[in-house]
Amino acid sequence: LDGEAAKALPLPDTWSAAGLATLSFGQGVVVTPLQILVSDIATINGGKLLAPHIVKEIRYSDGRVDKTQPNIIRQVISSETANKLQAMLTSVVENGVAGSAKVKGYYVGGKTGTAQVADPKTGKYSADKKIISFFGFAPADKPQFAVLITLDNPKGLSFASGTAAPMFRELATKLLSYYMIAPNRK
Repeated sequence: LDGEAAKALPLPDTWSAAGLATLSFGQGVVVTPLQILVSDIATINGGKLLAPHIVKEIRYSDGRVDKTQPNIIRQVISSETANKLQAMLTSVVENGVAGSAKVKGYYVGGKTGTAQVADPKTGKYSADKKIISFFGFAPADKPQFAVLITLDNPKGLSFASGTAAPMFRELATKLLSYYMIAPNRK
């Protein structure tokens, strides 16, 4: 897509010790929301990295339908690791800071995020600019959709748990109803 970063992550053999540490929590790297979403989906998709697509299907006037099929790029983590991560992401909502993402009648999973923004004038991270995000999916045990909400430098807002996570809850509630997905919790 227009504006996507071509090379977002330096090659591992170029990482310094400090670079490895900061990369572990997302600093020192430039990624787009689509790249984040694609990588996060691998954690709830058995570790398979899928090529993103925009068009679900093409319907022709003669009745033919060409459906876009999932394109697996490669296995990026084991299915066992993906299952553990999926459980951890569910725990973030059930027991952690993202409780405001809970959807009545469903187990959902997700992760909050806050990214510092580099100041091009100083070359350092800005003291007052940030990107707040929430990645969420539902139902947690068999995800049917995933969403990434990002808020770019929201004024007066500090944490995803009180902003982007409740936005996910509202959207997920509507999507679960729209897709007629049965509740998975009492």
